[in-house]
Amino acid sequence: MKVVICGYLGSGCTEVAEILAGKFGLDILNTSRILGMIKDFEALDRSGEVDIDLIIKNKLEEILRQRDNIIIEGRSAFFLLDRKDVIKVFLNTSFEERVRHVASRRGIPLDEAREDVERSDRDRNSIIKRFFNKDCVSSEDFDFSIRTNAKTFARVADIIADVIKGLSTMHSS
Repeated sequence: MKVVICGYLGSGCTEVAEILAGKFGLDILNTSRILGMIKDFEALDRSGEVDIDLIIKNKLEEILRQRDNIIIEGRSAFFLLDRKDVIKVFLNTSFEERVRHVASRRGIPLDEAREDVERSDRDRNSIIKRFFNKDCVSSEDFDFSIRTNAKTFARVADIIADVIKGLSTMHSS
């Protein structure tokens, strides 16, 4: 099973991925972990500049060829929207809820969290534009989407687990 959990910063991708990983016995990969797997950045530098987005995308492709039973979450998940061999989930949450979550998780003031969320939104939207020539995320890019406002991350993970089980049953029939 290969699951991709996309969402904008503060949507709960990390928390939900951790719960789902426990339910299904999956490994979790995110940008930090992927970058840690890349040993020699100098060898990847051909023109004097490192294209970190392309490096991450290529590393993800390599990982997905070699491994199963994995969840890709957060920013890195956006690179995989064109893949047919993964279950793609989008976590949708209001901007203000995301700001509050980031502030709480990082222990920072709301103004600083708001700036981080805005910057991250621009970054993730630029991935969509650059790699898929789209202006924004579309529900068509995902197998399903869930609005996480007013739900615990455990409840969101339970809903996703039920949907994944249903999709797995459909694919095996």
